[in-house]
Amino acid sequence: MLKAPRKRIAAPATPGRRHGWAGLLLLGVALVGLSGCAARTWNTRIKPIGVEDRYEFKTRFPHPPRDTFVVLAFSGGGTRAAAFSFGVLEKLRDTVVTVDGQSTRLLDLVDVITSVSGGSYTAAYYGLFGDRIFSDFPRRFLYRNWQGEFLGLLWRPDNLLSIAGRHYNRSDMVAAYLNRTLFDGKTFADLSPAGLPMVILNASDLNNATTFSFIQQQFDFLCSDLSTYPVANAVMASAAVPGPFAPIALRNYPDCPQRHQPWVAQSLAHDDLLSRRYAVALALSRYDDPKQMPILRLVDGGITDNLGVRGSMMSPVAQYGDVPDMAGAFTPEQLRRVRHVLVIIANAQVYAPYRWSEQGRDPDVIDTLRASFDASLGILNNETAGLAKRGFLMWGRHVNAMRPPGAPRADVNFAVLTFNQIRDAAERRRFNAMPTTFHLRADQVDALRALAGRLLTQAPEFQNFLRELHGGESASRPGEEGTGRPTEMTSPAANARR
Repeated sequence: MLKAPRKRIAAPATPGRRHGWAGLLLLGVALVGLSGCAARTWNTRIKPIGVEDRYEFKTRFPHPPRDTFVVLAFSGGGTRAAAFSFGVLEKLRDTVVTVDGQSTRLLDLVDVITSVSGGSYTAAYYGLFGDRIFSDFPRRFLYRNWQGEFLGLLWRPDNLLSIAGRHYNRSDMVAAYLNRTLFDGKTFADLSPAGLPMVILNASDLNNATTFSFIQQQFDFLCSDLSTYPVANAVMASAAVPGPFAPIALRNYPDCPQRHQPWVAQSLAHDDLLSRRYAVALALSRYDDPKQMPILRLVDGGITDNLGVRGSMMSPVAQYGDVPDMAGAFTPEQLRRVRHVLVIIANAQVYAPYRWSEQGRDPDVIDTLRASFDASLGILNNETAGLAKRGFLMWGRHVNAMRPPGAPRADVNFAVLTFNQIRDAAERRRFNAMPTTFHLRADQVDALRALAGRLLTQAPEFQNFLRELHGGESASRPGEEGTGRPTEMTSPAANARR
């Protein structure tokens, strides 16, 4: 159960799902029905073509053309997911590779971070502040009782009047708080500056039951400018679990040239009705008439993709309808250079047993609803991971098929990190018992950080990527993860120079 903001939350005595749902439901009961008279932060109208500050691959890809392509995907799961994904960043920071004769951290080769829900806190913070995340994110987010702070907002005098009207809801209030206390008022114009990965925060479009990615290509269909929108509001939308939190609202503005993209009309006219591109195009076409859909409502990204990977990099929205060529991310020349591809999915989903199942009793209504939701999410996660892996492997085959005989091949390594990969049963149960809340004990946070580095080191796909990057040499030194000391990975040529 959720405690008062001033008290420490006790260690979970029952499986993680039960405590997570109890805390979130209590939070929802405390907040439901409250809406405000304070000013909601709305998205703004799009600027004319040619003067836009577009948040997209062409302006935010961090590196000049090269032969590596690295994508990270951070799942949902509250603070558990935030800590687990933070551990992945720590491991990549501590892994040094040699590229074109220069030593660099593997973290500096990351091109894209895509995320949902709890993972979006980590992704957004790194995309805004870079290496500062390693010095202050644990203190500012991971070790704080955010769930208690969110409840505490209700009792502040300056919020009592704000939650009285109908155009300011509980999620708007939390987003404003995050904007002040965590994200320092930053907007998408500040996100992913030169040298940092492009961060794609993902929510779910409740109007159309589709993934909604915070990229300018998506905002084009709303005739809206993403660059002025607060990052905190996007993170809140990505993590707005239905019930405990209300949807985040976006305005759909009248017509603009950016809304009309040829691939949408082509898909509606010629694509297979069961294809993903057709389904996405159909949803986007519903934005065409703002009178029929004046407001979009966004909720937790995990509703449509709790891994945050298919709705972003493999989305026809991000790639202007051309997913096989990743036309939104690469020019044909850049695509021909790609040789070494690494995709890492940090999946913090838990798989704990239910108390009613262990006791052999009938589940009550809440138990049944919770188990039904968990079953849907579990199936969705497994299917999404499988589809994403197949999608990236098919993309790799497509890229290779376009190259002339004898040209270097593109190798795709797709690693999924999950708690089920923990070999020790007792340890696996401990991690699966961690609740889905926005507060964990410090020792739980530390354990999640260390686990991420360990699982990544053990991942065959990660080791394959390092070997391929260095001409087949074994490039790992197990045991150094989490120590803060770089794990140096060098090519045979580099070793010969020593």
